[in-house]
Amino acid sequence: MLVAEYLERLEHRTMKIYLKEKIGDPELFTGRREELASLLRWTDRIKREISLSTAILSRRKTGKTVLLQRLYNITFHKNDMVIPFYFEIRETDQWLSDFSVEFFLTFLYQYIAFKTRKCEYITYSKDNLDRALQTVKKEKLCYLEDIIEDIAYSRKHGHLDNLWNLAKEAPRIVAQYNDERVVQIIDEFQYLNKYIFRDQACQNPIKNLAGSYLHTCEYKNAPLLVSGSWVGWLMNDLITMLPGRFLKLIMKNIPEDEAIDMVFKYSLIDDVPITEETAFLIARLTEGNPFYISALFRSRISHNDLTTQAGLMNTFEFETLHQEGQIRDAWLEYITSAFQRVNGQTAIDIVHYLSKHRHRYVSRKELKDNLNIDMTAAELERKLEALAYSDIIDQNKSRYCGVQDNIFDKVFRSKYSDDIEKFVIKEAPSEYRALFEDMQKRYKKLSGKYSRYKGAFAEFIICSHLRDNAYLNNNRFKSMIQNMPADFQFTEYGQVGSLISPPLQKPEFQIDILARPREPSYTFIGEVKNRKAKFSVKEASDFLAKAEKVQELEQIRQAVLCVFSFGGFYKNTIAFFQNHNIAYSDDSRWLAQ
Repeated sequence: MLVAEYLERLEHRTMKIYLKEKIGDPELFTGRREELASLLRWTDRIKREISLSTAILSRRKTGKTVLLQRLYNITFHKNDMVIPFYFEIRETDQWLSDFSVEFFLTFLYQYIAFKTRKCEYITYSKDNLDRALQTVKKEKLCYLEDIIEDIAYSRKHGHLDNLWNLAKEAPRIVAQYNDERVVQIIDEFQYLNKYIFRDQACQNPIKNLAGSYLHTCEYKNAPLLVSGSWVGWLMNDLITMLPGRFLKLIMKNIPEDEAIDMVFKYSLIDDVPITEETAFLIARLTEGNPFYISALFRSRISHNDLTTQAGLMNTFEFETLHQEGQIRDAWLEYITSAFQRVNGQTAIDIVHYLSKHRHRYVSRKELKDNLNIDMTAAELERKLEALAYSDIIDQNKSRYCGVQDNIFDKVFRSKYSDDIEKFVIKEAPSEYRALFEDMQKRYKKLSGKYSRYKGAFAEFIICSHLRDNAYLNNNRFKSMIQNMPADFQFTEYGQVGSLISPPLQKPEFQIDILARPREPSYTFIGEVKNRKAKFSVKEASDFLAKAEKVQELEQIRQAVLCVFSFGGFYKNTIAFFQNHNIAYSDDSRWLAQ
């Protein structure tokens, strides 16, 4: 298999980027393997026209946008019948005429980029229909001329409804012409009903524009994949205007193993030191929330020390209680939006009560009785639904609960406690200390037994040495490894990290360390075991098979394979290494920070 064929199913860190991703460095994309695999299967089924339009539901900063952009880039690279179209609805007032043309030209240029394989078209200006007409003529895509001219005519003569209908239908109509398939990825779909206006002065909002997709979203040759960072808002639009038209995919926090990988990856890339213990605390305390993990490593606190429990707690307090905290800012946006809709002390009391009892659903009767709420059941229901609409409480039919998150509670109380100063200075730090102490006890119980953390930490430390130290101290680090090639020298590595098999790859595999040299030299491929047990011949054989597969797929011409086993090796394993030119080390100095 050629590397180009491998890249189309590729693990994130080495993938070519066509549509610029908001995450920045592509290596920062971590986790979401289950969701990405599910969306790749869904996209593949579009070829047979059996995928239904789908909505991704999750609050802000949980990784929806980067997931959608990564799906776009993988689909674009595969070049396999399904043409990706990505559009983000901006949170700003827009005239329907301008919005329709921007929507259409975004699709058109992404379509042209896909057909010609010239990705520079993706960034072309989205406001010039004459230029678009010249482009399709230049690229000999003349069947697109009619729809461009129809769009131009409708815009010139002010036929707004027809203009939007042409723009909205363009992806499926163009796909139908050549019996192609399109996946329409529309981010922040809920803004469609708030920020698009019928008049150029943006005084007359179109409050039901999402409903125009009622029949469009049912076509299987160009299904929609929409997302929104206001879950209640988007759900309301889907239920009231597009009933029964969309499947729902709820994005939760990432699982613990992916959270661990993310912690170590951010530490390595952002150059913020951690320890095995603080890595455990970060993964557990953030409960797998990607934004929380990112915020801790990129905190604006004056001295961000994540190597000690005290330092980590200081950063947590800053991020959730300080006015410059990123986590606090993110939640206050939701809270402020909610209380703009639902004023009054009763709403504050409801959120506080539900947050305090967030691990169970509460009835309206319990709220009325315990909070002495003097209003009708219908009035209380409207207030509760408005709070749920703003995503600061959760609703399940006629029962309600607080946000399932330890941190939201701290942010909310730092804004609405009876005595805010007392809460920020005394109560919250005390609660954090109790939480940290509980997590630390769990860590000590697991210490020496929980191989996932120990192994991941060993990989992290070795990667750090390969990136920062080994090439500066060649003789020292070479002396810590046996059976190395005589001409091997550590060098500066451009990419250092693990390599996980692509989504849907069977069987799955993981290479613990893959270090690519900046200049032509040996690529370093490593396996790490941080345990008491010795490394066996079976494990050596499995590693060799994985490493050879990666060399084939990645077209690595020259590589050194190395196993780090801090529990040592069996004699027959060492013989296997010598017979297959595999280096090995059990030197504990590799784990020194």
